[in-house]
Amino acid sequence: MQNLSNIRRQAGVSLISLIIASAIGFFIIGGAGKVYVDSKNTFNARSALAAATENYRFAFQDMRRVLVMAGRGIIPENDNDSTYGVTDNGLRTFPEISTDGIQDIDSNGSSVIAVRYASGPAPCGLAGTLGGTVADTITVRFYLNTDGDLICEVPERNYAQPLVSGIARMRALYGIDTDGDGLANQYFTATAVDDEARWVNVVAIRIGIVAGSGEGQELPEIYQPSTAEPMDVMGATFTPTETSRAYKSSSTTITLRNLRNGINRQAT
Repeated sequence: MQNLSNIRRQAGVSLISLIIASAIGFFIIGGAGKVYVDSKNTFNARSALAAATENYRFAFQDMRRVLVMAGRGIIPENDNDSTYGVTDNGLRTFPEISTDGIQDIDSNGSSVIAVRYASGPAPCGLAGTLGGTVADTITVRFYLNTDGDLICEVPERNYAQPLVSGIARMRALYGIDTDGDGLANQYFTATAVDDEARWVNVVAIRIGIVAGSGEGQELPEIYQPSTAEPMDVMGATFTPTETSRAYKSSSTTITLRNLRNGINRQAT
């Protein structure tokens, strides 16, 4: 006859053992699930930040291609002290400050940047090149529309092209060469430059941008701040209207290579 103690030892797993094993299993599964969710949230947050970064980089890149052409092919007779002291002749490098020209702050709360040139490649997707004559002089304006798109406009061609989306704010300051070495020593708003009648001394434009991650690239809820945090845009403050997207602020300085030697421009 088999020993009773042997029968008890072979009876199987106890209920307590099953409970302990199940608890350990649930703990491991829960931990793995949390790691997966955290990793996914981190990845999505980084993707949103990367999208915001790409937006301002593309904006700077597209504007730089055009703004470095400022003044190219503009003849000195149309771009000197006297032409900036009267009504815009439509042929000088910098248009007047108006709703159709340069603006410090427009209705969307951003700066409007505008320059002219007459020689070189056509801007912002237009085909062909400019011939370098007075008749070829065009105005190129950069501004933000109500949807946060950076628009490149050529009024003379009745042309406007969106370049980059997700731009929340843009501000521009103009670099003045005060000692004749071709380098900017001070930066002012367009209105301040206009008041001092120093457009012929502008050799650079400094642009600050706040870019957002755009629709479909929102931050995971766990990374969304409880309140929108103010951001600095070259001395101005911008506060996002929503917390679901990632925002990044950056600035760049574009040297206007055709204007660095202002001797000819200031000749009358």
